[in-house]
Amino acid sequence: MEAGMVGGVSSGRAAYRRLLWVAPLAGTGAAVANAQIYLVVSAFGAMPLDVVVSGGGPVALGPVVFVSFLPALVGALLFALMGRFTRRPVRNFRVAAAVALVLSFVTPFALPGAPVAMILALLSMHVVAAVVITGVLTTLATRAQA
Repeated sequence: MEAGMVGGVSSGRAAYRRLLWVAPLAGTGAAVANAQIYLVVSAFGAMPLDVVVSGGGPVALGPVVFVSFLPALVGALLFALMGRFTRRPVRNFRVAAAVALVLSFVTPFALPGAPVAMILALLSMHVVAAVVITGVLTTLATRAQA
């Protein structure tokens, strides 16, 4: 058994047909989880309406749901490509997802005037989305290696 393997999944291959339903499932899971975080932190005032994002408005529930769902579709495409062109797509996808997560940490810090509580909430949403999407894609959209 290979180091870091969880139940044989690390050496699995991408199950392309499963990605058709697993990607939206992962996106929905990330969107629902981040919507819950948003609602809780908003109730405590951590999402002030006077902090404007690059789109021109405050951080709102609709965009949070959308930008939580979209990476699942992009991730599914990347996972499919890794399944086609690499020997260990699950491991490689997890590494790519971790790199993307770290790179995504730049955006909350780029919000001018954002309070620390808002930055921490946004960072936690990035982590939640990454964990849900990566976990769902690499668990439900794999098959055993032949």
